[in-house]
Amino acid sequence: MSEFSPLDAYSHGLMGCQANPRADEELVDSIIRHGGDPDGGQVAHAWEFADKGKGKLSLLFPAIDEVFPGALPGPAQLWGDCVGAAAANCYLTSLAQEIKDGRADEVTGLVEGAPDIPELGVRQGVIARESIFAWRGWTEPNGRGKSSDGWFCSAAAKAVTEKGVLVRKPYPELGFDLTKYTNETIRLGGSTRPSDKWFAESKKNIVRSATFVKGREQVRDFIAAGYGVFQCSALGFSRERDENGVANPPRSTTTWHHAQCWTGYDDREMTIKRYGQPLVLWTNSWNAWNRGPRRILGTAIDIPPGSYWAYASTIDQCQCIALSSVAGWPRRRHTTFGAAGNI
Repeated sequence: MSEFSPLDAYSHGLMGCQANPRADEELVDSIIRHGGDPDGGQVAHAWEFADKGKGKLSLLFPAIDEVFPGALPGPAQLWGDCVGAAAANCYLTSLAQEIKDGRADEVTGLVEGAPDIPELGVRQGVIARESIFAWRGWTEPNGRGKSSDGWFCSAAAKAVTEKGVLVRKPYPELGFDLTKYTNETIRLGGSTRPSDKWFAESKKNIVRSATFVKGREQVRDFIAAGYGVFQCSALGFSRERDENGVANPPRSTTTWHHAQCWTGYDDREMTIKRYGQPLVLWTNSWNAWNRGPRRILGTAIDIPPGSYWAYASTIDQCQCIALSSVAGWPRRRHTTFGAAGNI
């Protein structure tokens, strides 16, 4: 296989993600059927974290760095599997926050621990994005798999909540090794339906809840509550960051049909004064593809390589889905930052 450059491929029209209203409807039906709520606004109010991110700097990637050191930025894409990568990073974000929080699942009573995987598996991102992308086409009623790249965010959310994920380790009983993301592992599944043995293993790591999140305030509050949000959009950004780790400029400057994950939100007054509006932290799946400083405004914290801040208004042009590794949406204990320090 020839060398793949994600930036070049997406900049030249690769359709890594697409809109699919039918897939959206199927995810809504699945969420309701499993006792959830597809309306993120209602979820935020029911679980009492609406407006909890107002005025704060909320960061989720530090929990990943603590629980899974070296997991970010993860490997660069080898083809157009960005939807699987974004869903994997979103689940990793919520899982790391749950492990750090240390509270028992309200349904099972279990306290989540970090999966036992090789060090290389951690550096390769912990969650095998291939194990999600392998289900493309197979989550639909009477569905047929597809061997090509590109997918839908709502279908990926349906896959992780119904089929689960595999982590980065060897699976000799399944005949493959997912420790490392390779040109061989990305071909698993797709046109060939994952086996019953595969499903028996992946359902051990099932995402318990998903919901659609709309608008910048909802994204802000889900991140403040400790949940990753992933999205599909046609927005593309500069590879240059300014002195505060913000994409320069902080708005979309090109077209990428691409899925990414959000792992931070900055709603502080000082940030709004500097940039004119809040910022959201984009976590990409292209490894260290961009350049420039990574230090967050007014802090001693660096964002992960490959990440960048952008205007919160970009959220309005995205389809956004939050994932929870437990049944429901309990607000996680984690550090947020106000204008005068930790709060």
